[in-house]
Amino acid sequence: MDAAAGMIEINEDHKVDDAKPMLFLSNASGPFPVGATTFVTSVPFPRQVGSIKLQSNNEPALFLSEVAFTAYYPADISKSTKKGLDWIPVYPNAPLARPRPPQESSIEDGEEASQWPLVIFSHGLGGTRTAYSQICSRLASSGRVVLAMEHRDGTGCACIITRIKSIYYYKDNDIVIDDTRTSDESAPLPLRTDQLEFRREEIYTAYQSFCNFLKNDSASEIDAIDGQTIDRTSWTYVDPFSNKGSVSFDKNVTLAGHSFGGCTMLSILSSNPPPKYPHIPVSHALIYDPWLEPLPLPGPIPISLSQNPAQLVAQSTPDANANKLPQDKSQDGRVGRDDRLPQMLVINSEVFTLWKDHYARVEGVVKAWEPEGRRLLTLGKSIFQICPSLEQ
Repeated sequence: MDAAAGMIEINEDHKVDDAKPMLFLSNASGPFPVGATTFVTSVPFPRQVGSIKLQSNNEPALFLSEVAFTAYYPADISKSTKKGLDWIPVYPNAPLARPRPPQESSIEDGEEASQWPLVIFSHGLGGTRTAYSQICSRLASSGRVVLAMEHRDGTGCACIITRIKSIYYYKDNDIVIDDTRTSDESAPLPLRTDQLEFRREEIYTAYQSFCNFLKNDSASEIDAIDGQTIDRTSWTYVDPFSNKGSVSFDKNVTLAGHSFGGCTMLSILSSNPPPKYPHIPVSHALIYDPWLEPLPLPGPIPISLSQNPAQLVAQSTPDANANKLPQDKSQDGRVGRDDRLPQMLVINSEVFTLWKDHYARVEGVVKAWEPEGRRLLTLGKSIFQICPSLEQ
């Protein structure tokens, strides 16, 4: 529990039955106040994903019709002083703050305009879009826009699809697995395999819808899940000097996730997007306790750069690097990382590192992106369940 020390505070102003004070998460310590808005968007072509059925009515267990996510972001609180629930100290539905622009002369000299970087976060089994609010709010407070997914695939504790139905965590006796698959099509964890495919489509839908929203696309259908008015002007603002919006969504996106969420992000990094979806221009990956068992062997490994150019980090002199090998060797013969791949950092809790067979596979996966193996860390004495409250 050492990793979470100082994360819980006592609120003496709020007591249960005037006896015990309530516990709540501490404020993010970064330079920016944090806002939170939960967005929801419909899927243009609702569809079944996978073949898993519900035991109760034989309907598809994984039907994609709507996607929801909570955005944590640097907030403009000039017109708002009310925070949300005490245990999530954010400003609900506050406008997005404008990045601090570089000097006008700097823009003319070719300096990049200031924009908030984009992070997409995927929760683990039993998680929600708010379960990792401590991590997400700290990333937002440091100057990032974080989209925390609400996976509606039966891996969350509970969620509600607008005006349709509730979805709870799927247990083995809740679903029916299609037994008509051939041996070549069978997976060791068929439910998790289908859920993984569903999660990928959710993330690509969320990313595409959010990009359209930021571009003020008239076809964008995205609203606040609570029906509150969104300050769209703050999200779609374009700096008149740089002609850039406030959020950098077309480059340097970070993928982050915990456990099955880490597995989800590794799946995105190692495969092409679903049909009709654009690539996500990923530059960094931050993964906590990645659970690899739902992913096929061997791998996962980086998708061929020729197949996924969106994973290329922009090079200042692309022609000079055109003939580089995928992994360059240093003078002492060691293989270095390919700078065109996203930079990856994997953080394990102690129990995941002591899971020897799984850890050996994680080492191999990390080395595919970071050959020197320096981006795999273990937090000693930490436990798996404490990840949502880690300090950043």
